Amino acid sequence: MKVSLFDYHLPEELVAQYPLPERDESRLMVLNRNAGDIQHTTFAQLPEFLSPGDLVVLNNTKVIPARLIGRKERTGGKVEILLLSPCEGEGLWEALIKRSSRMGPGTRVIFGDGRLVAKVLGKTDAQGRLIQFQHNGDLRGLLEEIGRPPLPPYIKREPEDSDIERYQTIYAKKNGAVAAPTAGLHFTKALFARMEAENIKTVELTLHVGLGTFQPVSSAFAVTLVSLTLIPFSIRQ
Repeated sequence: MKVSLFDYHLPEELVAQYPLPERDESRLMVLNRNAGDIQHTTFAQLPEFLSPGDLVVLNNTKVIPARLIGRKERTGGKVEILLLSPCEGEGLWEALIKRSSRMGPGTRVIFGDGRLVAKVLGKTDAQGRLIQFQHNGDLRGLLEEIGRPPLPPYIKREPEDSDIERYQTIYAKKNGAVAAPTAGLHFTKALFARMEAENIKTVELTLHVGLGTFQPVSSAFAVTLVSLTLIPFSIRQ
């Protein structure tokens, strides 16, 4: 199957830059494979398409504030770093750096008031950068204080305070993701209560969303479609 078969045109003006006030008001498209028809509804109606005893699997990964804005120690130039995952070793992380060709080994980046400094050590196998943090105080706490939510590239605005809560599922527990498991953003407590009342079961697993979500498909062919993700910020009405 050619990957190009999944191409379609989505006008930029139809990509909402903010989520709807209520998570489960987002649109839901349902394909009935037996009848071959398509139904348009909202995510709040999800239980209508499930049966008692069905099992819904939830990814309880939690998005970390992985976007860091700093300045080069030597020139003062702005630097944007996206953290991907911690590595073995004190303060070591794999990261993506904008305009990384200008960020050779030894480059130091200052964040905030200087309590957090990142030193570029070199490239990683995945074409990211290996950086090492030097910090005064707890590193996790500093990242929570200085970092910003890593919004997807199709959200053409700067992160806001509301994104800290909205770009996170309500059942997020385990830190490690650099992008939200977007299908889960639409669940609400009321929806879970309704599912429980109708004996629709849930189970949690942890699968951190990492570098792969930012990389384009490199092969011209796809053997199988391995996952389907709902758009996290609903298409405008």
